[in-house]
Amino acid sequence: MIRRQRTRGFSLPELMVTLLIGVVLILVVSTMVARQEDLRRGISSANELSNNVAYSAFVLERELRNAGAGLARSANWACPLAVSKNNAQLLPSLQAFPAPFNNVSQTYVIAPVVVFAGAGPDGSDVLAISAGNSALSETAQAVAPQSAAPGQVQLTNTLGIRGGDLVVVSQAGTCMLQQVSNGFVGSGSPTLTFGGTYAANTVAGVALTGFAGSATNGTAFVSVLGNVTGNPPRLQLIGRNTSNQLVAYDLLQLTGSDPQPLVEGVMDLRVLYGIDSTGQGRVVNQWVLPSAAGYSSAVLTNANGTGAAQAQSAMGNIIALRVGLVIRSDQPAKDAVTDGSLTMFSDLGAGLTYTYTVPTGTTNQRYRTVEFTVPLRNPRF
Repeated sequence: MIRRQRTRGFSLPELMVTLLIGVVLILVVSTMVARQEDLRRGISSANELSNNVAYSAFVLERELRNAGAGLARSANWACPLAVSKNNAQLLPSLQAFPAPFNNVSQTYVIAPVVVFAGAGPDGSDVLAISAGNSALSETAQAVAPQSAAPGQVQLTNTLGIRGGDLVVVSQAGTCMLQQVSNGFVGSGSPTLTFGGTYAANTVAGVALTGFAGSATNGTAFVSVLGNVTGNPPRLQLIGRNTSNQLVAYDLLQLTGSDPQPLVEGVMDLRVLYGIDSTGQGRVVNQWVLPSAAGYSSAVLTNANGTGAAQAQSAMGNIIALRVGLVIRSDQPAKDAVTDGSLTMFSDLGAGLTYTYTVPTGTTNQRYRTVEFTVPLRNPRF
């Protein structure tokens, strides 16, 4: 007789218990993975934000520390600049600058720094920064009286000047950019000849022959800003665009005709002037808004009559800038990680403190404010 062995499987209760344990394990593991992913994204977002904060501060501080370098103050400050490129008028611009600089004055005035308050998107500020880049920049040479002629002027000597140099010819509050002829080599000869991309005999009604010097208009001067290759000057606008990028626009278009992105995630840019009201250029004893009376962009860019003297005086009193930025990370978190508003310049009291309102629906993205003060060393004369 053959015995059959009974085969036993899992009972229904056992299967149900096993399934329940499996479901619990899956939920636990899924929760742990989700939390780990949230943690990873949070760390990544915080690191990205920290990097953006550090880099944006570095970029702006670098440009501002150079502001005013290579600008002959007595000859050039508060002077509207006429520029031609390939025989087409570049400055004053015949049309609005490209966004986000379309609200900035189309007449460019040489100055270390001018802040156009609220001229950027969402009321952010725009910086106009000027810096020369030549060993000969600090001192302007006088043009020999009645020597200005089409394509040339006469100086005491031309030592140190070379072909491709960009120079500012100035007189009585009028400035013109010229390019030294290619192949020119400075010497004891007094004749400085112009030619090339930025050379023109007349720009925006300003004629080179008008820089002849006279009892009425005074002496004309030539100062070197830099060279078209190797050490170009930096005349630029810096602000944020609607894509939340910090961008720079080269006013001479040496590096292109479009604004160039510098930093991502910049939500706001605000600037204050540090003023030495004694005029000694030593200690900041007052912080003022760039829209304050006597320091607005309209005042600093006014080169008409007594306005030029007032503008130069105000520029000389500005010895530092305090910059505030709001930076945002692109990676959202699961829950809200930012308050509804952020404050900048809170230590300066009423009238100077600025509150940034976080846009609706974005409090799950990380925001951070960064503030730094930059002394303007170059304008101290």
